[in-house]
Amino acid sequence: MTADRMTCYINGIGILAPQETSDEGVLLEDIKTYDNNRLTCITPDFKDYINPVQLRRLSRMLRIGMTSAIICLRNANLRTPDGIITATGYGFLGETEKFLSEVLERVEKQITPTHFVQGTYNALAGLIGLTTKCTGYNNTYVSKGFAFENALQDALLQLESNHNANFLVGGFDEAEDVLHAIGTKEQFFKTEKIQNTQLFNSRTQGTIQGEGSAFFTLSGRASEKAWCILGDVKLIYRPATEEDLASALENFLEANKISLDKIDGVLSGASGDVERDWLIERLEASKFSSVPLFRFKHLCGEYCTAVSFATCLGASILKKQFIPKVIRHNAIVPQSNGIKTLLIVNHYLNRNYSLILLTRHP
Repeated sequence: MTADRMTCYINGIGILAPQETSDEGVLLEDIKTYDNNRLTCITPDFKDYINPVQLRRLSRMLRIGMTSAIICLRNANLRTPDGIITATGYGFLGETEKFLSEVLERVEKQITPTHFVQGTYNALAGLIGLTTKCTGYNNTYVSKGFAFENALQDALLQLESNHNANFLVGGFDEAEDVLHAIGTKEQFFKTEKIQNTQLFNSRTQGTIQGEGSAFFTLSGRASEKAWCILGDVKLIYRPATEEDLASALENFLEANKISLDKIDGVLSGASGDVERDWLIERLEASKFSSVPLFRFKHLCGEYCTAVSFATCLGASILKKQFIPKVIRHNAIVPQSNGIKTLLIVNHYLNRNYSLILLTRHP
């Protein structure tokens, strides 16, 4: 973190993912395995979080997104945030598909508006705003592989103006049939079925599809239950060579006044795609050979905002000081004084690269 930048705290977390989660945001105490190439969210009883009258009108992904946002607010002991920022790669494709199918079936006559309204990218941000009575800043980023990182950067900029504000920031994407069909045709997803825990042993083209919704409350003021500190976020678009990516990493660390030997662990966004992981794998070998290396996409799958899952996992590691064996990718053991600093290095389709720095809250 640069000297003139305010400190940003993650005070609350709420997540629903293909792995078991809890209201305290603890991840990966128990691991669920999948024998197909599509990982979908494990959902709780939605009635514990959403009014049953409201619940019956909501689509599946709106329920998931709304529930994770409510879990986050409860975790932070916050009723109404000062602003809401959401991020998604493709929004609510299921509802969009239903709306377009209805347009064709009814020849554009007497179309019900529900699927259209719930299919817009900002439907979740609007729903959270109405439910929490938040009349402040409300924005949604739909920038594919950079969506969640853009949301984080927006929140950091907003907090520069008001350190005491509380922003609710989240990323969500769903594993829909239409997206899987398109992704398989473009060889983004594997054609052969594999078990998710064997993803990185499968040296073939494509990865596995995932989904999830993760929300965070960010503030310049730490709460009693603060998880960790969000240090910085950097976006790197289409690095051509390993040198380009390594140079961006070095500049990022230098700007935040930290050296690589002070990083206690790296969360790598390698996706198990032999065609698109080559650059991040070279970076792992050249820069992180002596650093504890963790991977996470075999547990949540690949989607535009999968880095939000990594951010939640990183915050959980820093607060709970618990490192699940299933994420370890090398034999390097963290220092005996615990994990104090984590670096997330993510990529989406070998196109959108990002760096996120997390540090332990004292």
